Amino acid sequence: MTTEHQDGTDSATAEPPWNLRAVTWLSGTQFFMFGIAIGVMTVAWAEVIRSLDLSDGFFGTAHLLLPVVGLLTLLAAKRIYRYLDHRWIGIYGQLALIGLLVMLAVSDHFVGLLIAFVLAGLGSALVDTATNSVFMEIQARGGREVMNMMYAINSGGTVISALGAGALISLGMDYRWVAVLFAVIMGPVLLASFVIKYPPVNQDEPEETPSGAEAEGDIGLIKLMRNPLFRVVFVMTVLGIAVESIVQVWSVIYVDQLLDAPIVYGGAAFALFSLTMMIGRMINAWLVASLGIRRSFLISAIGTALSGALLMGAFDLWLSVFAFLLMGIAIAGVQPTCLSAAARVAPSRVNIVAAAMMVPAYAAFIATPTAYGWLSDATSLNTAMVLVVAAGVGVGVLALSRPIAEADRAAAAPAPAETGDSTLTAQT
Repeated sequence: MTTEHQDGTDSATAEPPWNLRAVTWLSGTQFFMFGIAIGVMTVAWAEVIRSLDLSDGFFGTAHLLLPVVGLLTLLAAKRIYRYLDHRWIGIYGQLALIGLLVMLAVSDHFVGLLIAFVLAGLGSALVDTATNSVFMEIQARGGREVMNMMYAINSGGTVISALGAGALISLGMDYRWVAVLFAVIMGPVLLASFVIKYPPVNQDEPEETPSGAEAEGDIGLIKLMRNPLFRVVFVMTVLGIAVESIVQVWSVIYVDQLLDAPIVYGGAAFALFSLTMMIGRMINAWLVASLGIRRSFLISAIGTALSGALLMGAFDLWLSVFAFLLMGIAIAGVQPTCLSAAARVAPSRVNIVAAAMMVPAYAAFIATPTAYGWLSDATSLNTAMVLVVAAGVGVGVLALSRPIAEADRAAAAPAPAETGDSTLTAQT
C-alpha cells in the first residue's frame, strides 16, 4: 500500500502528492552512494599521490579545499533553497560526486586533483543537506526515528567501497578504472532521482514550535542559535565530528608511528572503526527508542572518553585497535541523534536546520585534525588523544543540560490519536 501525502482540504494550497516509502528508499540509497563515493575517494588518494608525483605537504594543503568548499556551500544553503528543492539539490550533489570520480579517472595533472577536491566538497555538502532534510521530513511525517539507521547505511557504503576498491587495486586494477566502475554504479540512483516525487520545502512555520523556537518563516543560522536546544546539539555535533575527523586523518599514522606496526594494521584499524560506526548507529537507534535521547548521549560520552583514555596510554597494539573499535561504536550515534533533536526546533524548516547542523561538521573537519597535529608535535601522538577524552566529557556534560531533558520529554510524549486514515497532511 502506498502512502501518498496530500492535503485535500484546500485545492488551492494542496501539497503535491509524494510517496513516503519511495522517498525514504531513494534518500537512503543516495546516502549509501555518498558513502560509496567517500570510500573510493579515500582509498584512491594514495594512488593519486603516486601517479601525479605529489608531495604529502602539497596533497595535505590541497585537501583543505574539500571541507572549505563544503562549508561555504552550507553557509549558502538558505539562498540555494530559494531556487532549488530537495530533489534538485540532491541531483546536483550526486552529479558533483560522480564528477569527482570521473575527474580522478581522467586527470593526469594536479589541477585535475584540485577540481576533484572542489567537486568532493560541493557534492558532499549538497547531498548531506538534501538527504538530511528529507530524513527530518520523514521523521516529522512518519512519526519514527530514522536518522541513526540512515547514517548506518552511509557508513556501510563507506566500508563496502573502501574494501572493494582496495581489493580491486590490490588485484592489479588501475585506480582510474576503479573510479569509473563506481561512478557507473552510482548512475541508476541519479536517474531515479529525476523520477520520484519529493515533499515540498519552505512551508509556513506552525504557530507553536517545540523548545521555544521562533515562528517566523525567514530563519537562518543566527536565528537558530537563539534556541537553547539548537545551541546544545550544535556544540555536540562539533564534538562528535571532531572525534571522527581525528580518527579519519590520524588513526593510521597513530598505529604506524607510535606502535611501530605495519601500515596494514593501521588501515585495518580505520576500516574496523568505520564498520563499528555502522553497527553503533544501528544500536543507537534502539537506544534512543528504548532509553531516550539523554541516556543515549551519556553512553556515547562514556565510551568516547574511555576509548580516548586507552589511546592516551598506548599500552599495546591490540588494546589500541580495541579502543578504536570502542570509539566507533560510542561516537556513532552523536551526530544523527543531534540531527533528530534539531529537527524539533523548526519542523517546517528542516532544510535550513539540516544545512545549519552540517556547518559544524565541515568546520570540525577543517580545524580538529590540524589542532591534533600541532598538539602531537608539542607532546606526542598518544597524549594528543586528550582531545578525544575532552570531547567525550563535553558530550556528557551537555547531555545533562535542560534542553536535552526537554527534548527527551517531548520525544516520549504520546503521539496524537490515529484517525485510521493512512494519509498524512502537511504542517500548515
